[in-house]
Amino acid sequence: MNYARGTKTGRQLHLCDFDGTLTKDDSFVRFMLFAVPLPQLVAGSFMLIFKFLGMMLSGKWSNSSAKAAVLSLFFKSKTVAEMSAMGEEFHRKKIPAMLRSELLESMRGAIKNGETVAIVSASTDLWLRPFCQAEGFDLLCTELAFEKGKFTGLFATPNCNGAEKARRILASYNLDSFEKITAYGNSSGDAAMFALADKVVRF
Repeated sequence: MNYARGTKTGRQLHLCDFDGTLTKDDSFVRFMLFAVPLPQLVAGSFMLIFKFLGMMLSGKWSNSSAKAAVLSLFFKSKTVAEMSAMGEEFHRKKIPAMLRSELLESMRGAIKNGETVAIVSASTDLWLRPFCQAEGFDLLCTELAFEKGKFTGLFATPNCNGAEKARRILASYNLDSFEKITAYGNSSGDAAMFALADKVVRF
């Protein structure tokens, strides 16, 4: 599902990375610590060591495949309702303390001015969707795959990082319709997004 609301004419477009940019640390790690009991997390970590080793030896290692493997191990076959509840609770209880308040207030100000703010992130819609819905932000991110109401352990979209960020942005917006485009990011994974912007703000 594409959570961007489509093209808006005029004003400004703000493209904002989430982890390490709008937040002070990594939301994926924080979510795992929040959602998985410590004994289960420790036991699963040993299993993941062998899983990751096999992926590296077979040449199938990537950030995307590693992230999917972690989510699959701990959450595969959980229902949409169960997954949504975890994402909502994490958003409510943990995300507020992770945010850079000054940047968040700037994004909220942009929304009040009738501008468009899009969170463009490799993190998942599990917790980004409730956050963006609460703030009125558009969302382009890595989306989880469900079949017959249960999590498959896979992604429904490519990992939204690097060139995929630019592809998703271009598929969602007519960039020529905006007076100015500002991109906010903190890593090489944001470089393709930066290339689309008139102004870049690095963290």
